[in-house]
Amino acid sequence: MQAIVHYPKVRIGKLSVDIFPYWIAFLLGLIAFGLVGAYVVLTEGLYVTGLSNKVPWALWITIDLSAIALGGSAFVFGVIVHLLGLKRYEVVGKLAILLGFLGYSTAGMVLLFDLGQPFRFWHPVVYWQPHSLLWEITMCVVLYLTVLMAELLPIVMEHPGISDNFLTRRFAVFCKIRTALIWLAHKLHSFSPVLAVIGLTLSLLHQASLGATYSVLSGRGLWFNQSAPVQFVLSAVAGGVALLFFLSIVVFRIMRPGLVKDDVFYDLARISGAATLLLTYLRVWDWAVTNYYSFDREIALQTQLLDTIAPYSLTFWLGQALLPAVAGGFLLAAGRVRNFRFLLVMAAIPIFNAILMRWNYNFSGLIASITYDPFTPTVVLNSYTPTWVEFAIAGMVLSYWLLMFSLAARYLPFQSPEKEHSVH
Repeated sequence: MQAIVHYPKVRIGKLSVDIFPYWIAFLLGLIAFGLVGAYVVLTEGLYVTGLSNKVPWALWITIDLSAIALGGSAFVFGVIVHLLGLKRYEVVGKLAILLGFLGYSTAGMVLLFDLGQPFRFWHPVVYWQPHSLLWEITMCVVLYLTVLMAELLPIVMEHPGISDNFLTRRFAVFCKIRTALIWLAHKLHSFSPVLAVIGLTLSLLHQASLGATYSVLSGRGLWFNQSAPVQFVLSAVAGGVALLFFLSIVVFRIMRPGLVKDDVFYDLARISGAATLLLTYLRVWDWAVTNYYSFDREIALQTQLLDTIAPYSLTFWLGQALLPAVAGGFLLAAGRVRNFRFLLVMAAIPIFNAILMRWNYNFSGLIASITYDPFTPTVVLNSYTPTWVEFAIAGMVLSYWLLMFSLAARYLPFQSPEKEHSVH
């Protein structure tokens, strides 16, 4: 028997209104508007955006990197469930796989428009450049997205509508397709430990390489050091698991109460809290090594210029040091706090921190950058203003993420068939 799903409703006077159809219509409207912007970019080129040779990465790449980071719970719980054999996390592990797939597919959609030649997206797969960090990242993302699709298929096939619907009852060809997909899903599920190892390897490679990429930017003096790859991995764990905790409360405590025990939620918060505290420790040491124990005139000038146009230093001390330290402490003590509303507020901080960290890497390395002159390097302040096209496509890909999650949260069972009989 499938678990009863409680749909969130809004009370208007004496009426209790299911807002789901209106929410879906709103997201579809944003997607339609984004498609207009997509058509403009694909037909006119990148000159209709605010991007330039001096600032080639901006709003879109920040969404790309953030989506990948916030899908980081997938490789974490692939290891926990399938390698360590901790089956009590199996249900939230399925949600983690969904979030990983949505994150990486969203990143792929963004890159389709961010690339100057979007219809050549397949070139890295055919024309190998093994000495390029970006090529290695591309291959890892492509392969890991394939792994996530293989892990997601068994979850989707658990839906009762797949095994018994109008098409499979009326047409034999659809019945055969359904049978083949169910067989494939069972085979893939039997290879879950192997997929978990492959997913972990690919994730660690490209998450770390995303941090290492900034070593080749002209603004690397301000941000890059040897711990940047480790920080990118930790921010993906902290932010990704925090997002998993946040959405698990919605899916498994509000919509499907009783499907997951509270102790599992507390464990999610603890994992995110520990990763957040470790990341904050490294971030503060980075600042100390760059700004306190040594002095670089170019770095000081970059910081001063950035502070003139944005609260750059404030975003570091408040958004990446103080608040994450506080949130990490409370999340680590989630078992003693036992207040889910408060913990949800704390979980939002590592999520925001992961996004802010990736925005600042792009912002600092490109807006205030060091010229390439090896003899008289100077710091220059570039400019960037997103156009309506960039906002339209950004809204479209974010609406895709929200649409797919909303449909999955409402309709996917998220429970193993052998355990369904025990849930009422």
